[in-house]
Amino acid sequence: MTQALYILMALGVGITSAFQVSMLAGLGRFFRGSLEATLVSMLASVIGALTALNIQILRGEPPNLPSPFNNQLFMGSLLIAAIAGLLVSMRGVTWYYALTGLAGFFYVVAASYLGQKIGVALFVASVTAGTLIGSVVLDHYGAFGNEVRQVTIVRAVGVVALVLGVVLVRFDR
Repeated sequence: MTQALYILMALGVGITSAFQVSMLAGLGRFFRGSLEATLVSMLASVIGALTALNIQILRGEPPNLPSPFNNQLFMGSLLIAAIAGLLVSMRGVTWYYALTGLAGFFYVVAASYLGQKIGVALFVASVTAGTLIGSVVLDHYGAFGNEVRQVTIVRAVGVVALVLGVVLVRFDR
């Protein structure tokens, strides 16, 4: 049962990744270039990591990192600088595009946790299946200003084939 939960978590990470790609495409096309969209995403990822590490420090559990990365003042200052950078880079852009980087943050945290629990192959297969499921749905609606690409029988079969791949990877022991 626990492994099924881990696989579902990896599928969820994949769906979140599909949102990230769709939002980055919209951000890069309508508001900024590709490198600028990358900067916005990376700043949001850094903010996610710094927020989690600052919370850890506040709980009396400093991260197992060399000084000064285990110091509250230093880490808090980095967080404030990253937030300021994100706010400046997002001027004129709808606020929710800043969430693109959180998907990247969740992916990296999930990879470091779930990869050791279910294995790299099953993690990657599950994330890939989740990404395809999410991206087919997002394409169908043209989410975030992207081109509409209807769900077809061929696309649906592709999704089913990829999910079957996850099952095959899981049971090949």
